Amino acid sequence: MAQDRGLESKAFSFIRCAPRPSKPRQAGLTIVADRGLGMNRIDDLIESAGDYIDFFKIAIGAWRLQGEDFLKKKIAALNKAAIKTFFAGDTTEAAFTQGVSKEFYQAVKKIGADAVEVSSAQVTMSLIDKCALIAMAKGAGLDVVAEAGQKGHEDWTRSLPYVLAQIEAYQKAGAWKVLVQGEGISEGVEDRKEDLLLNIAARFDISDLIFQAKDGATQEWFVSTLGPCVNLDIDDHQVLDVELMRRGLRKRGVFGLLGSL
Repeated sequence: MAQDRGLESKAFSFIRCAPRPSKPRQAGLTIVADRGLGMNRIDDLIESAGDYIDFFKIAIGAWRLQGEDFLKKKIAALNKAAIKTFFAGDTTEAAFTQGVSKEFYQAVKKIGADAVEVSSAQVTMSLIDKCALIAMAKGAGLDVVAEAGQKGHEDWTRSLPYVLAQIEAYQKAGAWKVLVQGEGISEGVEDRKEDLLLNIAARFDISDLIFQAKDGATQEWFVSTLGPCVNLDIDDHQVLDVELMRRGLRKRGVFGLLGSL
């Protein structure tokens, strides 16, 4: 992959920065959760930080309340900035319970998105059903982000073998990436479950995984522990913070990373 050569085209180019692969990247992906953002905010974000965003996750089912023309306009603007899009779980799970998943995946493809998330955050779904949905979405021409874990259920982390089995099953079914749910690991818990995360990272290529990281301390832990090429699912206002961490310009490490350049 091409390197951006330390941001030579950006301001203050005489200050050295750790380089990163240019887009399209295969690892070190920054995935931004979109909770129904309007076009002004989208345009501002693209202008200020678009080079550092790889995917927009159209999330929380807000798109069910928005017009198709608006969604097409949003996706087109993101694509123009070399930012891919995928539809998150949430309301997609309603499609599963209503028996219209095939129609949903066809509509997602038609509207211009690149991928879809297969999750079980709001509904109970067997591993077999989730793998079948992965195959169905792939059949519609979409990449699939399969979610390991379940919102509102901290105990989903109790069995490491089962978590590993989930990830293996999703990969075997053809998932492009597996997203490791933050709730129960770094969200809604007193202490981050770092041992579980390290066991997952030891078993799988981290370039095939996406980790949810919604607070600065967790983001710093991922980057400092697993390296700048870890794939992170973050919020839209955190993009530059995370990119600075990846380049060693924030949250300690600035001299260590830059001194050898």
